[in-house]
Amino acid sequence: MDTKSVMTEALEHLVDKELKQFIWHLCNGVIQGTDPIPKAKLQNPEREDVVDCMVQYYDDDAGKIAVQALRKMKQNELAKKLELKLKVPQPVKEDTIDGPEPMDLQPIQADWQRPNSITTCSQQFKNTLLKQNANDVYIPTSSSQRKGSALLITNIKFDNISDRKGAEKDEANMDWLLTALGYRVEKHRDLSGNAIKTAVEDFSKRHEHKDSDSTFVVIMSHGNRIQNKDAIIGVHYHEDKHPTDYFFVEDIFTHLNSENCPALIDKPKVILIQACRGNHEGGVYVHDSVPESDSWVHKEKDFVCFMSTIPGVKAYRSRDDGSFFISYIVDELSKSAHKDDIMELFRKVGSRMEKDPQFTGWKKILPCFERTTLVKKFYLFPEL
Repeated sequence: MDTKSVMTEALEHLVDKELKQFIWHLCNGVIQGTDPIPKAKLQNPEREDVVDCMVQYYDDDAGKIAVQALRKMKQNELAKKLELKLKVPQPVKEDTIDGPEPMDLQPIQADWQRPNSITTCSQQFKNTLLKQNANDVYIPTSSSQRKGSALLITNIKFDNISDRKGAEKDEANMDWLLTALGYRVEKHRDLSGNAIKTAVEDFSKRHEHKDSDSTFVVIMSHGNRIQNKDAIIGVHYHEDKHPTDYFFVEDIFTHLNSENCPALIDKPKVILIQACRGNHEGGVYVHDSVPESDSWVHKEKDFVCFMSTIPGVKAYRSRDDGSFFISYIVDELSKSAHKDDIMELFRKVGSRMEKDPQFTGWKKILPCFERTTLVKKFYLFPEL
């Protein structure tokens, strides 16, 4: 019997009046130094709901806190029984070499749909992490929620080249994810190269960055290598008529660096680019395998740039469901952002995309990092 079942079984011994008393203790703090659960979270719940809420807020300490709450109610016998049952080791399934991949590292299915909700981070996990690893984690500026603005640019319709069918879903999915993570999203659609430059430059000057603790910049469009640089293609681009309608990815770093955006110094700046980086299909055939100080700061720091593909290779998108890169990011962050830092989340995205069965033979898909300078772990703490 797992921990949740053991706790639920114990609460079944309480009558409704006693359950209300138990909840009262949870809402007023059971153990010194442990945050109480907000009353709104425990209005007219079933016993299973109370247990789920405790595990969400207190993680591995939920059982211990339940025992203490019962003792405060003078339910000493029930508290003793629960404590003994919680000490019984839970059965662990041994891994086997030929066993299946962990569910969180498997490729998304062909019929993938955006999750209905994002998994909430527990307050206990956040508090413990910040207490034990304060020097290695970017500390949120707000005690209640990670605050920040996000820039979302999606180019779908083009004057002279093919439209990006399915990109509407990418836009909707990223808007949903960023909002769920607590960011205020500024959206733009179908911009020229110059308009993208203006949008990024204006975004870098937003006064909200002063009170934020991080930011996201997401750009989705056609792309290519121009002058040996990664370029985002504007909606008017034409090889002959409008050959300069593009925006260099590297200019995002320039606009958000310490010189041009001092409000974001020492704050994570996450850049996501869904765009081709060349015309190569991604796969190759191999015949044989072979085994600070107050006045001086870094010009560019605290960036993480995650791109949909490696240099010189195409990015792939479904006309019906949107880009694979964006779908994987939305899926992974909505499921694991409550416990993993951003680099681990993106590593999992890459691991899952590398195994995607839709890309075999000459078509391959694999994202990569560019110009990443995070010096600490960046946790998103969903809904906290």
